[in-house]
Amino acid sequence: MLTCGVSKFSRLLVKLAPFALKGNIMTKKTLIALGLAGTTVLCAGGFTVANAASQPGQPGNLAQKIASAFHLDAGQVQTVINQNRQDNQAGRETRYEDRLSQAVTDGKLTSDQKSLILAEHTKLQSELQTAMSKTGTDRRTAVKAVFDEGQSWAKANNIDPKWLILDRPHLRGGHSPMGPEPSPSASPSA
Repeated sequence: MLTCGVSKFSRLLVKLAPFALKGNIMTKKTLIALGLAGTTVLCAGGFTVANAASQPGQPGNLAQKIASAFHLDAGQVQTVINQNRQDNQAGRETRYEDRLSQAVTDGKLTSDQKSLILAEHTKLQSELQTAMSKTGTDRRTAVKAVFDEGQSWAKANNIDPKWLILDRPHLRGGHSPMGPEPSPSASPSA
């Protein structure tokens, strides 16, 4: 579909070029710039249409594609994908706890603060998981409410929100809603 749009646009430019150049209506540079701009717009439009056709957020979409491409059972492929997600989540949680432990060792947090943070983190992760199961505006509203709750909790407990990292599975960017993960040299504002 995209190639047809680009080639039709290119053919139109080729047909218009002699006419436009004869009357000095356009310069060659202007014509080339218009051609590049038009091609860019068509490519971007085609990419958007192709992207919308394969919604990455829809469950099983990747598993279905892999299964059909390699003639595998879609259920088994989805099982492998789910296991990989669980393994990655467990690794993230371990690294998160290690960063908090290092912050306690470095004197940036107390062990009591670490315990409070871990308890709130677990609670908010559960709430975030529920929020992520919603769709559209309800999802955005619910996710924002969880983030706002985390910010309020951190402020009420005099803890820098950067330590209260929430994991947003399947959202763009892969960054924590509470900001970037703290580096070992980062210090809380409290």
